[in-house]
Amino acid sequence: MIEDWIVTICGVIVIVAAIAVAVLKLRSAERKMHESAHKFRVYSDLLNAITELNLAGGDPYKMDVAKKNLALTLNRLNLVGSTGVLRSTNDLLDFLNEYKDKDYDTLRLHNILNRLVIEARRDINPEHAKKIEESQVRFRFFAPPKNRVQPQPPEKMG
Repeated sequence: MIEDWIVTICGVIVIVAAIAVAVLKLRSAERKMHESAHKFRVYSDLLNAITELNLAGGDPYKMDVAKKNLALTLNRLNLVGSTGVLRSTNDLLDFLNEYKDKDYDTLRLHNILNRLVIEARRDINPEHAKKIEESQVRFRFFAPPKNRVQPQPPEKMG
Protein backbone atom coordinates (compact mmCIF):
# COMPACT_ATOMS: atom_id res chain seq x y z
CA MET A 1 0.00 0.00 0.00
CA ILE A 2 2.77 2.45 0.90
CA GLU A 3 4.56 1.57 -2.33
CA ASP A 4 1.47 2.58 -4.30
CA TRP A 5 1.40 5.94 -2.52
CA ILE A 6 5.10 6.49 -3.20
CA VAL A 7 4.61 5.72 -6.91
CA THR A 8 1.54 7.98 -7.06
CA ILE A 9 3.31 10.87 -5.29
CA CYS A 10 6.39 10.49 -7.52
CA GLY A 11 4.13 10.49 -10.59
CA VAL A 12 2.38 13.67 -9.45
CA ILE A 13 5.75 15.32 -8.72
CA VAL A 14 7.03 14.39 -12.20
CA ILE A 15 3.86 15.76 -13.84
CA VAL A 16 4.05 19.02 -11.84
CA ALA A 17 7.75 19.36 -12.69
CA ALA A 18 7.04 18.77 -16.40
CA ILE A 19 4.27 21.37 -16.38
CA ALA A 20 6.54 23.87 -14.55
CA VAL A 21 9.33 23.35 -17.11
CA ALA A 22 6.86 23.76 -19.99
CA VAL A 23 5.48 26.99 -18.49
CA LEU A 24 9.00 28.37 -17.97
CA LYS A 25 9.98 27.56 -21.56
CA LEU A 26 6.78 29.11 -22.85
CA ARG A 27 7.36 32.30 -20.86
CA SER A 28 10.96 32.47 -22.03
CA ALA A 29 9.88 32.13 -25.66
CA GLU A 30 7.17 34.75 -25.14
CA ARG A 31 9.68 37.16 -23.56
CA LYS A 32 12.13 36.62 -26.42
CA MET A 33 9.38 37.23 -28.97
CA HIS A 34 8.38 40.45 -27.19
CA GLU A 35 12.01 41.63 -27.04
CA SER A 36 12.48 40.85 -30.74
CA ALA A 37 9.34 42.78 -31.66
CA HIS A 38 10.51 45.77 -29.62
CA LYS A 39 14.00 45.63 -31.15
CA PHE A 40 12.44 45.40 -34.62
CA ARG A 41 10.52 48.63 -33.94
CA VAL A 42 13.62 50.43 -32.66
CA TYR A 43 15.77 49.21 -35.58
CA SER A 44 13.06 50.24 -38.07
CA ASP A 45 12.81 53.64 -36.42
CA LEU A 46 16.58 54.02 -36.73
CA LEU A 47 16.52 53.30 -40.45
CA ASN A 48 13.55 55.64 -40.88
CA ALA A 49 15.37 58.39 -38.98
CA ILE A 50 18.40 57.97 -41.23
CA THR A 51 16.16 58.15 -44.30
CA GLU A 52 14.54 61.34 -42.96
CA LEU A 53 18.00 62.79 -42.45
CA ASN A 54 18.88 61.97 -46.06
CA LEU A 55 15.63 63.39 -47.37
CA ALA A 56 15.98 66.65 -45.44
CA GLY A 57 18.49 67.87 -48.01
CA GLY A 58 19.27 71.54 -47.52
CA ASP A 59 16.03 72.40 -45.71
CA PRO A 60 17.10 73.54 -42.22
CA TYR A 61 13.70 72.91 -40.62
CA LYS A 62 13.46 69.34 -41.96
CA MET A 63 17.08 68.74 -40.96
CA ASP A 64 16.40 69.87 -37.36
CA VAL A 65 13.34 67.63 -37.13
CA ALA A 66 15.29 64.70 -38.61
CA LYS A 67 18.19 65.23 -36.19
CA LYS A 68 15.83 65.32 -33.21
CA ASN A 69 14.11 62.15 -34.39
CA LEU A 70 17.49 60.46 -34.86
CA ALA A 71 18.62 61.54 -31.38
CA LEU A 72 15.47 60.16 -29.73
CA THR A 73 15.78 56.92 -31.67
CA LEU A 74 19.44 56.59 -30.68
CA ASN A 75 18.44 56.93 -27.02
CA ARG A 76 16.10 53.94 -27.37
CA LEU A 77 18.67 52.03 -29.43
CA ASN A 78 21.28 52.45 -26.68
CA LEU A 79 18.95 50.61 -24.32
CA VAL A 80 18.07 47.60 -26.50
CA GLY A 81 20.64 47.35 -29.33
CA SER A 82 23.00 44.43 -29.67
CA THR A 83 26.76 44.97 -29.65
CA GLY A 84 26.98 44.62 -33.43
CA VAL A 85 24.16 47.11 -34.02
CA LEU A 86 25.70 49.61 -31.62
CA ARG A 87 29.11 49.31 -33.32
CA SER A 88 27.54 49.78 -36.75
CA THR A 89 25.59 52.77 -35.45
CA ASN A 90 28.81 54.28 -34.09
CA ASP A 91 30.39 53.85 -37.53
CA LEU A 92 27.38 55.56 -39.07
CA LEU A 93 27.50 58.49 -36.65
CA ASP A 94 31.25 58.88 -37.19
CA PHE A 95 30.60 58.96 -40.92
CA LEU A 96 27.81 61.52 -40.60
CA ASN A 97 29.95 63.74 -38.35
CA GLU A 98 32.89 63.48 -40.76
CA TYR A 99 30.76 64.66 -43.69
CA LYS A 100 28.58 67.06 -41.71
CA ASP A 101 28.27 69.94 -44.21
CA LYS A 102 29.70 68.48 -47.40
CA ASP A 103 28.86 65.88 -49.99
CA TYR A 104 29.69 62.37 -48.87
CA ASP A 105 30.65 59.06 -50.38
CA THR A 106 27.32 57.34 -51.03
CA LEU A 107 28.96 53.92 -51.49
CA ARG A 108 30.60 54.16 -48.06
CA LEU A 109 27.26 55.18 -46.52
CA HIS A 110 25.54 52.20 -48.16
CA ASN A 111 28.25 49.85 -46.87
CA ILE A 112 27.76 51.15 -43.33
CA LEU A 113 23.97 50.85 -43.62
CA ASN A 114 24.32 47.30 -45.00
CA ARG A 115 26.42 46.31 -41.99
CA LEU A 116 23.83 47.91 -39.73
CA VAL A 117 20.98 45.95 -41.32
CA ILE A 118 22.95 42.69 -41.21
CA GLU A 119 23.69 43.18 -37.50
CA ALA A 120 20.04 44.01 -36.78
CA ARG A 121 18.93 40.88 -38.64
CA ARG A 122 21.45 38.79 -36.68
CA ASP A 123 20.03 40.16 -33.46
CA ILE A 124 16.36 39.65 -34.32
CA ASN A 125 16.45 36.36 -36.26
CA PRO A 126 19.91 34.73 -36.48
CA GLU A 127 18.82 31.75 -38.60
CA HIS A 128 17.23 33.89 -41.29
CA ALA A 129 20.10 36.40 -41.15
CA LYS A 130 22.60 33.63 -41.88
CA LYS A 131 20.69 32.65 -45.03
CA ILE A 132 20.61 36.28 -46.18
CA GLU A 133 24.34 36.67 -45.53
CA GLU A 134 25.15 33.49 -47.43
CA SER A 135 23.20 34.78 -50.43
CA GLN A 136 25.34 37.98 -50.28
CA VAL A 137 22.35 40.25 -50.75
CA ARG A 138 23.13 43.98 -50.77
CA PHE A 139 20.41 46.12 -49.29
CA ARG A 140 19.43 49.28 -51.14
CA PHE A 141 18.96 52.69 -49.55
CA PHE A 142 17.91 56.07 -50.83
CA ALA A 143 20.57 58.70 -50.31
CA PRO A 144 20.25 61.87 -52.40
CA PRO A 145 23.14 64.34 -52.49
CA LYS A 146 23.19 65.89 -49.03
CA ASN A 147 23.41 69.61 -49.79
CA ARG A 148 20.95 69.75 -52.63
CA VAL A 149 17.89 71.86 -51.83
CA GLN A 150 14.68 70.17 -52.84
CA PRO A 151 12.78 72.12 -55.51
CA GLN A 152 9.64 73.73 -54.18
CA PRO A 153 6.35 73.08 -55.99
CA PRO A 154 5.03 76.05 -57.92
CA GLU A 155 2.41 78.07 -56.11
CA LYS A 156 -1.15 77.87 -57.33
CA MET A 157 -2.32 80.81 -59.35
CA GLY A 158 -5.65 82.01 -58.20
